[in-house]
Amino acid sequence: MTAKRAPISETGLGYDVFAPLWAILEIGAVGKSGACPLRDVSLADFVAGHRREIDRLLELIRGIGDFCPETMAIFEMQGGWNDGREVTAESLSMYSGCIEGYPPDTDDPAVLRRMVHMGGDLQLATLLNALVGAATVRNPGPEAVAPLLVDTVRTAGSLLDADPERAASDTFRMWRVTFLSDVLRPDSPAENSTKAGLRTYAHMLEDLIDPYP
Repeated sequence: MTAKRAPISETGLGYDVFAPLWAILEIGAVGKSGACPLRDVSLADFVAGHRREIDRLLELIRGIGDFCPETMAIFEMQGGWNDGREVTAESLSMYSGCIEGYPPDTDDPAVLRRMVHMGGDLQLATLLNALVGAATVRNPGPEAVAPLLVDTVRTAGSLLDADPERAASDTFRMWRVTFLSDVLRPDSPAENSTKAGLRTYAHMLEDLIDPYP
């Protein structure tokens, strides 16, 4: 008898996507501030100043995950910028994969720069992984979704002051080697249909982002 897997909720998929996006906003706010101490970083100002890009991201995410308005509302309701949320050394350490020892000396511009760069890379790759996962589960179709995934990564990269094309290429490569390989192994517990879907997305993203000459 084959064990049945519990269905994955739309809300859970939404949180998987929004968590790295919230992190990208905090990292972007720190990066935009230059060498300012964390206490002087304003997440609310950063979000207000990049509202157009954020709204574009949300529209892309809605299409990728076929998310309902209630799921999309989570992003604004729990983002924290309307409540004066501050970027902390603890959150930045988590977002950057603890690239610096704890507690990090965030008053050192070099330390802060490393955390911002590492955090941006890690969270963009995590965002792409969450989006591909949501698309695979929600099944809106890879032909329609793959270009939306590319646009999402490009737009999210721009929030980190990255070149959009390079952000898309680098993020795809990081996702492919960091997340994809373990799932596609023959001994992976993932179902064959899931593996096939992920391979399709990987192939289509490669054609769009990083085609071979």
